[in-house]
Amino acid sequence: MRQPSGFTLIEILVVLFIVSMLTGLVVANLPGFVSRADYEEEMQRLNFALNQGLAKAEIEASEVGVMIYADGYEFLVYDELTNGWIPALERSLIKHRLPETLRLVLALEGEPIRLGGPDADEEEQEATELDEVFLEPSVLLLSSGETSIFELELMTNEGWWMGLSSDGYGNFELHREPFERE
Repeated sequence: MRQPSGFTLIEILVVLFIVSMLTGLVVANLPGFVSRADYEEEMQRLNFALNQGLAKAEIEASEVGVMIYADGYEFLVYDELTNGWIPALERSLIKHRLPETLRLVLALEGEPIRLGGPDADEEEQEATELDEVFLEPSVLLLSSGETSIFELELMTNEGWWMGLSSDGYGNFELHREPFERE
């Protein structure tokens, strides 16, 4: 009697079918994995940038502000010569726009704040040719190490949620559960 010395064609086809089905499932769910990774990466980036801004304020004994938009954020530095806010020049603090599927929601001391977009400021600036438009930050990062008391939410169109808050003493805390408001 002869021993079989390999796989039959049917066995190979069954294995290929199972592998192709599993590959199809992974590829179909890949966009969800990628967008979730982007979403968490954006919150980590924002947390890092806020910590960098606070460190800059403390080290340089200057005041740093953050303009929060619905679709991004930018850092400002208080300029004592002009008595106004100017955009920060450091690479980690420059204006950042979120991907289209993400949006920010801000509450200062528990009160929701209406957020516009960075383009709205540019349009406003063009509309007032002779009038000077002053930049005003939404969140302050002070040289004393204190910050504005805020709750910042990052939301996606798919319903994912992540939060970042400050108690006013420079401690930024990431949240994975929605904020409870009165």
